[in-house]
Amino acid sequence: MKTRFLFTLIWHLFLFFFLSSCVKDENESVPKSTVSRLYVSNADTDAAVMNTLIFDPADQTSFPEPYKFNSQLPDGNGILFNPFSGVVYQVSRVNRNIRSFKVNTDGTLVNKSSFIHEGLVSAREIALDRSRDMMYISSNTDSAIYVYPSVSTLNGTVLAGKKLKLNGQPWGIHLDNDRLFVVIDQNRAEIQLYENASALVVGPIQPTKRIRLNGAIRLRGITYSASRDVLILTDIAEATGSGFDTDGSIHIITEASSKFTEAGSSISPSRTIKGVLTGLGNPVDVAWDDREGKDLIYIAEKAGRKILVFRYSAAGNLAPLVTAKLNSSPEAIYLDAR
Repeated sequence: MKTRFLFTLIWHLFLFFFLSSCVKDENESVPKSTVSRLYVSNADTDAAVMNTLIFDPADQTSFPEPYKFNSQLPDGNGILFNPFSGVVYQVSRVNRNIRSFKVNTDGTLVNKSSFIHEGLVSAREIALDRSRDMMYISSNTDSAIYVYPSVSTLNGTVLAGKKLKLNGQPWGIHLDNDRLFVVIDQNRAEIQLYENASALVVGPIQPTKRIRLNGAIRLRGITYSASRDVLILTDIAEATGSGFDTDGSIHIITEASSKFTEAGSSISPSRTIKGVLTGLGNPVDVAWDDREGKDLIYIAEKAGRKILVFRYSAAGNLAPLVTAKLNSSPEAIYLDAR
């Protein structure tokens, strides 16, 4: 009996330490760097268009010519960079393919790995839980978020570890210390918050809290700064028709955490950037350099085929600080600024 008890104790201790070692420290400091690189994923399906661009540096008074890379990902959507591994991830909606690329010291890319999930219906944004080596991908047309464990080791044809069913169509997503912020598309003007996201189980899920944004029409991109507790969202307004390419906006929500409630509060943005001078028509994604002395908001403007930069303090109808004109249709962006 004692032998059995001792064996059971040792086995449980082994499992505890093994599983604990699989979760990296979420609070580990980001590797130091002076880099400011903007990664752009293009939605074009023309084989002549490079679907990955990098602006380096991105925090100057004008944009340099971008580095162009043939990622072989037509209809490129979500893109992100992991500074701990030096790896970029990008997804193709049409090919249902997620590729990773190693970033060289000079900022150029080299192919690393690739996996395909045939059941990934309509991939949009991606988020990475580095501490658990887990990736989230939003899929709008089937109202789902797909979760891929051990993402750094995936290759070939795979299945998602989980398919989470939402009560609306997700688009932009942002992960902050196991809190998953989800933008709900199709005129809902709603942002849902899922706490303890890694523990969500397969099937229909409900948000822990939510907010509805007064004055918003059709939200798409999202970014959040925990240190500033500020949420920034893009609004494409009308996707087609008269004025579709001039009616976009950026909504800024300060003290964001306190505004989420279980019932779903209706709130007004703290500030909105909107108007003809802004060049905002279909702003599909957003990134924010929240460093002291920078405070720059980057926008992927799909209808105008541009990257736009605004001061965080901006409000109303004003021209962007910096504009980069593209020969492609930007769908998603990610800023590495440390």
